[in-house]
Amino acid sequence: MKVPNVTPVKFNQRLANSLEKFSEQGGEKIANYINAAGKFAIAPLMILYNPFTKESKENKEWAAVKQPVEAVVTIAAQILSLNLLYKGIDKLAEKGKLSFKLVQDAINGVEKIPDTILKANNGDIQKSIMAMHKNCIDIFKDRVGTILTIALYIPILAISNRVFPIIADLLTKDSKNE
Repeated sequence: MKVPNVTPVKFNQRLANSLEKFSEQGGEKIANYINAAGKFAIAPLMILYNPFTKESKENKEWAAVKQPVEAVVTIAAQILSLNLLYKGIDKLAEKGKLSFKLVQDAINGVEKIPDTILKANNGDIQKSIMAMHKNCIDIFKDRVGTILTIALYIPILAISNRVFPIIADLLTKDSKNE
């Protein structure tokens, strides 16, 4: 007798839907979130409980505190800068100052619109062209966002290196050091 596989399908569908919603954030934002989460939660634990190092407890604590501080500074700066960048790109697109060859080709010839986009928009050419334009803008945002994230790496590191000692001193002080 074959048992229906209902629960895993529902779970898999929920997981797929969740991942799809998460992926709509754009590749660079997702990478930033995952990197920050790892620095915030996993890196300090690995530093504190590393059995292969002979560092003192105080040194481990000091080093472990740096990771969450850097994660918070990094994610805050990146979210702020990426949101500003994306708003700027959207404004340029609204004013018609961003054009993409793929979209121009589709405007000049309907046969240039991929069938999957036409089908998704029920054959509506105008909606299909708008969908292509939105896809191009999203890809452009992600690519420019990657460049911005790379460019911000050193300034963010400098800021976190300034903030970190202050926070580390506050968090690692014990009653003997006061």
